[in-house]
Amino acid sequence: MAERPMHLQMNYAFSLNPRREPKGSQDEGDTRRVEAVVVALIPEYHQVKVRDGDGHLYALTRKTQGVDLASLHEGQRVVCTVTRKLPRVLNAAAVA
Repeated sequence: MAERPMHLQMNYAFSLNPRREPKGSQDEGDTRRVEAVVVALIPEYHQVKVRDGDGHLYALTRKTQGVDLASLHEGQRVVCTVTRKLPRVLNAAAVA
């Protein structure tokens, strides 16, 4: 039997039990704070891109807690709480 192409292979690693957490869930307690600068405003996608001092790029969205995207401008500094594994911004605050 021929092997299926990669895009047609199924991934059956899921659970039908709604009380069970998926294996890939992150512990939000494993976070770090980063200081970043706004590098792009993308209003059509309700996103703001920020870059930290190490060059990592993060996205702030309307679901990001603590910051109003409409109040941000390019060059502005923000402080973000980011998960360490599979980085995701949990919250952000503009720096005056």
